[in-house]
Amino acid sequence: MEGFLCFVGVTALVSFVVWQLIETRKAVATTTTETAYDPAQTAQIVRTAFGGPRAVLWTTASGPGTINMRRRGIHGGITMSITIASRPGGGSRVAMWASETVIFFGFLVNFAGSVNGRKKAIGRLLEAAQ
Repeated sequence: MEGFLCFVGVTALVSFVVWQLIETRKAVATTTTETAYDPAQTAQIVRTAFGGPRAVLWTTASGPGTINMRRRGIHGGITMSITIASRPGGGSRVAMWASETVIFFGFLVNFAGSVNGRKKAIGRLLEAAQ
């Protein structure tokens, strides 16, 4: 029985680490979406993804994007940068990525999952607004 519990514990730990690595890779990768809205309207829609109850968890930060938001947390948080550019035929192109990270254990990024959640939320907001 002890061997089985040890196996389950090790399997759970390995699964958690693999899941975190996947979340980290998604967070630092650039996610791009396009919308029919002009850049000013797009920026307003994107900012709503950080409003409401989430406003307590996110703060404006400096960074390379048009909009840069840092996740509040112990030992600093991850910074999400969002660049909004005009498309030649009208509308906007939105690029989102984690521009600044806090790394634990040499490979895990702090709050990577929250960046992935905001990427999905921004995509849904831009689709719903159309």
